[in-house]
Amino acid sequence: MKYSLKLFQLILVGMMCVSFSGCWFLVIGGAGAVGGYAVSQDTFEGISSKGQEELITAAHKVLAIMGSITDERPKDGEIVATVNGATVHITVIQLNLTTSKLRVKARKDMFPCRSVAQEVYTKIMNQLE
Repeated sequence: MKYSLKLFQLILVGMMCVSFSGCWFLVIGGAGAVGGYAVSQDTFEGISSKGQEELITAAHKVLAIMGSITDERPKDGEIVATVNGATVHITVIQLNLTTSKLRVKARKDMFPCRSVAQEVYTKIMNQLE
């Protein structure tokens, strides 16, 4: 009982110090910016009825047309490329013999680039048809 009362008092004093010093708005603003950044997604992913090798081949063809491939590890199911100035990471995960998951992540500098990720993902899936 004494421990929880002491902890409560410590938290209360800490909150009062922050609010009275004028930094309260900075704390709230900083938490909001971090929360918004964490929520913004830079990845498109989906499940395909094709195998890992077929997805890797289709991704390689699409990326060779759209940009330049900088790193490729087909055994690991990973390809890294540059498309429209964004770094695109493609990961293919084999779920079972006939099903794979395709994940396309695109970032330009440090920021998510959803439009590039969506465009690459869509073109890879269309390549499989």
